[in-house]
Amino acid sequence: MINIISIILLLTFACKSKIGDEFKSNSFSDTLKGKELIELSEKQMNVLKGAKQTLNDKAEYDMSMAYYTIDFPNGDIDETIGVCTDVVVRALRYGEICDLQEELNVDIKKNFKDYPMKRWGAKKADSNIDHRRVMNLEVWFAKNWEVIEDESNIKPGDIIVWDMNQDGYSDHIGIVSDTKLNGRYTVIHNHPDPGYIAEEDKIYRWKITGHYRIK
Repeated sequence: MINIISIILLLTFACKSKIGDEFKSNSFSDTLKGKELIELSEKQMNVLKGAKQTLNDKAEYDMSMAYYTIDFPNGDIDETIGVCTDVVVRALRYGEICDLQEELNVDIKKNFKDYPMKRWGAKKADSNIDHRRVMNLEVWFAKNWEVIEDESNIKPGDIIVWDMNQDGYSDHIGIVSDTKLNGRYTVIHNHPDPGYIAEEDKIYRWKITGHYRIK
């Protein structure tokens, strides 16, 4: 009788432990197949999931970098093309974080001088293009997300901004993934090389000018 009771108790605790582990995994990024578990908030997970969803779009880099007239809010260019900023805009929409087109438009109208609008000779907010400019996004993220000063403090879902030409003007943006290559996190971005949305080991390839994490 004692042995039977002991077995029942062991099975009961084992089941509870398994359920607890499954519940706990919901707050972790576990796509590294057991190699590493990174604790992320629900919002960080949503940013990451949104970024990974952009990979399914397989959008090619729009070498024309043309000006498009798009709907507002939630407007977008053809999903088969895009530039680096479109990855971030789409990821935050997919992750149900926010609509950067609307967020930028509202803030630029209220705080025009906070944004580097003179660089483009802009005299007013433009919902067609403002959210598709790296330097505008850099200002918005600095205002609304946590600014990470330590370049080694990288977590999946972080937004990274670079000055590729090192000319003092930020010109590229991407989202940190939870997979690793060469011991480093990859970044999900769209760049002329390779010419489409990709997940690559390029976080430290260019000079980092901005690093942001959702609060």
